Amino acid sequence: MSQRVSQLLFLSLLALIVHSVQAADAPARPAQVIRMRLSQSSVNTRSAILWVAQTQGFFTKYGLDVETIFLQSSNLQTAALATNEVQIGNIGGATVLSGVAGGQAFRVIASPSNQLFYDLVARPEIKDSKDIRGKRIGVTSVGGTTWMAANLGLQHYGLDAGRDGIQINAIGNQSVLMQALESGSVDLAVIDPFLSRRLKPKGMKVMIEFAKVNIPFITTAVVTTASFLREHEDQVERFLRAFLEAQAFIAKPENKSAVLKTVSAKMKISDPASAEEGYQDMLIGIERKPYPSIEALRNIQKLMAQMNPKVAGVKSEDVIDARIIRRLDESGFIDALYDAKKR
Repeated sequence: MSQRVSQLLFLSLLALIVHSVQAADAPARPAQVIRMRLSQSSVNTRSAILWVAQTQGFFTKYGLDVETIFLQSSNLQTAALATNEVQIGNIGGATVLSGVAGGQAFRVIASPSNQLFYDLVARPEIKDSKDIRGKRIGVTSVGGTTWMAANLGLQHYGLDAGRDGIQINAIGNQSVLMQALESGSVDLAVIDPFLSRRLKPKGMKVMIEFAKVNIPFITTAVVTTASFLREHEDQVERFLRAFLEAQAFIAKPENKSAVLKTVSAKMKISDPASAEEGYQDMLIGIERKPYPSIEALRNIQKLMAQMNPKVAGVKSEDVIDARIIRRLDESGFIDALYDAKKR
């Protein structure tokens, strides 16, 4: 064999080895794009994680074509999950427990926030807690997160809905609640802080800022069904990778302008000051490693059991499935999203 041929064979072998090493180090590319439906019922700053994942192409990066479906209540979301009309829902812990108590096998796979972040907002004529007696409180849905917040607010003041003649009425989403409060259809409402600030100039009063009360509570969870998780765990992991990357993107100051642009467009905000307030809200209480909290779910369970005895029989630990979040955490994936040196 000539020296020239030997050199060519050596170079070819070397190129093959280098290519093999690069292929091993590179992240696996999805073989095909997988369609998935995601549901949400609230348009607020906590939805920004999903919006950023979409606009920044993180879902696409992990081989997902995600269609977001807006449903007017969390109860509609659980119905859509149960029938596989959607595969993942952005739903409050209270609604999840209600569905499980009714026989649905839902699983909380991540919880980006384990605190309440709503405000209890009142019309101008309500001056203090004594004025709440005999009044109407608007919430999104009975048994949902805002309903739970309303009950916690009454407990905070030593009030009881039955004893004190207080009606808790399911009105609709946050925009509808704002309109009902302004028109006088309700006397108080549980409103997202970003939106409650818009009501202050109109004379409305924030009675309670739940974020300052610091009650463990799953406000918004990433939820799927046990069967979908069992049969499509790879898809769920892809979704969570994109979700976590969006969280990290939001947390980095250098991405602020891009995040503000997305939130302003989705929430139809034209005022820069309002957009800035929304951005600051996003940074409060977001769990860097969104392990679902059993303690937070049990707090919800105790309150719900008063209305629905079946909820008392639910095993909270069976509702939570943190396997994928734990795997991504232990692999270093989450830390690497926040540390450029590890990427």
